[in-house]
Amino acid sequence: MEKRFFSVRESATYTGLSASLLYKKLKERAIQSYRIETKIVLDRQDLDTFILANAVMNSDELREFLKEKMSGKSKKAGS
Repeated sequence: MEKRFFSVRESATYTGLSASLLYKKLKERAIQSYRIETKIVLDRQDLDTFILANAVMNSDELREFLKEKMSGKSKKAGS
């Protein structure tokens, strides 16, 4: 059975992010966390959700997105 909850350091290893970045995101409440007395734990699903929510477009996706945006603006301008 895989571990569900991680410490901040374990979360850093799991995600490949630094512990300091995770603490910053916890302070901003960008990632859900749980405090048990003095220990902070993070749920693996919350970490996965955070990572997936911060996806970026590759260059082909960006070109297509911009092409669609520009074609929509030119149609509105011509109306």
